[in-house]
Amino acid sequence: MEVFFKVILEVLGVTFPVFAVIAIGFIIKKKNMLKEEHVPVLNSLTYNFGLPALVFSGIVKNSFSQIFDADIIKVIFPAYFIYIFFIIASFYFLKIDNRVKSAAIVSSFRNNMAFIGLPILLYAYGSLAAARASIVIALLLPINIMLTALFFQLQARATKTFRIKNLLKEIFLDPVIISVIAGLIISYFSVTVPAPAGRLLEILSNIAVPLALLSIGASFKFAYIKNNIKYITIICIAKLVLFPLLTLVFSIFVFKVAALNRDIICVLFATPVAVATYIQSRKYSTDSDFVSAVIIISTIASALTLSGWLFVLKLL
Repeated sequence: MEVFFKVILEVLGVTFPVFAVIAIGFIIKKKNMLKEEHVPVLNSLTYNFGLPALVFSGIVKNSFSQIFDADIIKVIFPAYFIYIFFIIASFYFLKIDNRVKSAAIVSSFRNNMAFIGLPILLYAYGSLAAARASIVIALLLPINIMLTALFFQLQARATKTFRIKNLLKEIFLDPVIISVIAGLIISYFSVTVPAPAGRLLEILSNIAVPLALLSIGASFKFAYIKNNIKYITIICIAKLVLFPLLTLVFSIFVFKVAALNRDIICVLFATPVAVATYIQSRKYSTDSDFVSAVIIISTIASALTLSGWLFVLKLL
């Protein structure tokens, strides 16, 4: 029993501060301490400066052999594509508007790995776990962007807004992907980062997590939830319970990966819907209000489910 309560306190010590800061973000927006027009700026600062610095710093602090682990790659791709196939098959036969259908499918597989997954792993397991997680994010991010564009294109039929050139630009100029590649190159060749640059990265890294969490809370809009609660509930169960469960089964019984890698994969795939999904849904003229509602409910629910997954992982 003592061990049980010790694990609970350890898990709450990780998840409570993270979701408390998200709540603070919502409160300061509600109290008009942060204006509506400032929220996109906050998101942009976080994604273009804070998170790349955090990812880059985490990678260059560790040797390439410590960071790059093929066992993680063996698990993520089979689990990822099997899950997506299951989601497509589940929603394909539902008689709902195509715009809602595309939004539901994309919301089911887009995870907020960068804004929530990285902070959780950093606080629960340290910088090595966050560095390995950064590679997972870099590998899946291009696929996520392409599949999102594809589903929104096919289902919402927003053909006039779709350009291959813009899609490739969005992928190859993504700051997180660039920071991962740059970090891996420096780590592989054991290049020493100059002290002034290191201090700059440290400052930017320190603001990354609070900015990311505040921006999530500030982005919350509770309209449109009631009318879509049935589908939102289905998506949340699939995303927050079934998706990480599938990766856990693959990690333990199929590929038998190390405990740290198992935990990294499970936590990343247990995260709620990515805020970037809302931005892309607006770009491709699909049901952005539905996406916004799923982001809110899945983020709130993940406070409980992520704590539960961390508890299970600590006991395994």
